[in-house]
Amino acid sequence: MHKRVAVALAVIGLAQSAAAEPTTLKFAFTAPPQTWVNTMVAEPWSKDVLAAANGTLDIKFFFGNALGNSGNIYDRIVNGVVEIGFGPFGDLADQFKKTTVVALPFETKNCGEAAIALWRLYKTDVIADEYVQVHPVAIFAFPDFVLTSKKPIATLADLQGMKISAGSRMVAQGLQLLGGVPVTLKSSEVYQAVQRDLVNGMISSWAGISVFKVDELTKYDLDMPLGVGPGYFFMNKDVYARLPAEAKRALDTHSDEALSGRFARACVAAGKENRPNLIARGHVISELAPDEAARWKARVSPMIDEWVKATPRGAEVLAAYRREVAIASKR
Repeated sequence: MHKRVAVALAVIGLAQSAAAEPTTLKFAFTAPPQTWVNTMVAEPWSKDVLAAANGTLDIKFFFGNALGNSGNIYDRIVNGVVEIGFGPFGDLADQFKKTTVVALPFETKNCGEAAIALWRLYKTDVIADEYVQVHPVAIFAFPDFVLTSKKPIATLADLQGMKISAGSRMVAQGLQLLGGVPVTLKSSEVYQAVQRDLVNGMISSWAGISVFKVDELTKYDLDMPLGVGPGYFFMNKDVYARLPAEAKRALDTHSDEALSGRFARACVAAGKENRPNLIARGHVISELAPDEAARWKARVSPMIDEWVKATPRGAEVLAAYRREVAIASKR
């Protein structure tokens, strides 16, 4: 009898031990650990989630291209190679046409508004049909674009014929409508191109122009609302569905709009972080005068019209985005 009790207790103990093993999520983070997306968002978010999960969850980060790159990480999430992944929507524009609304020029003043508005579009089902293959943990926006150049640009006339490196198809389209000449280059190629006067400048994030050292060759930085690039934290939907209730609750509590708000604050801060350094090195930062901004906005309006026509329910999506941006701007 005592042996039976002992065996039964041992079995119970083993079962409890097995049940106590946390579910491990491999997070493929397609950027270095020092990037703002990690230090300002992913790292503190993961600590909050793990604390709330009470030992039912573990998140292991794999930085850089250890488990995938920005071009293939979406497929690896969908196929279950990794449980969670971070990436930009750049190569997914055709699959997420509605989501690219954030990249339209002159629709938002900053990435914070765009991040909150984009998540609200997903939660209110305006763009949710684009996300059926994954479980979105966060949809956000990267810091605002800046046009950094060797020559000052204050008017449309100043921009005419200038060769500018543009990092995305939509940015290139907007630049062309404004009279500039977009040049497709890898970010790592821009420095040499500016040095040799093959291009006159670059459109990138505020951090990006320093990461690739282009700011060593340029002096003038035009801050203008050319749209923002969207990004994501996606989770494999089947993995999410199988999570223990406590782990799922922890993820839900610290994701959703709470995480969008964290991204909104972080991307604005990240966008401002490099400006004092640029000024200290002699850069001149400017914005368009109101009347000039209106001319630039009118010039790119055909791009907005084209996007609406080419996007399923484009007019509805754009109207909803504008409403959410207006609400976000008052927070």
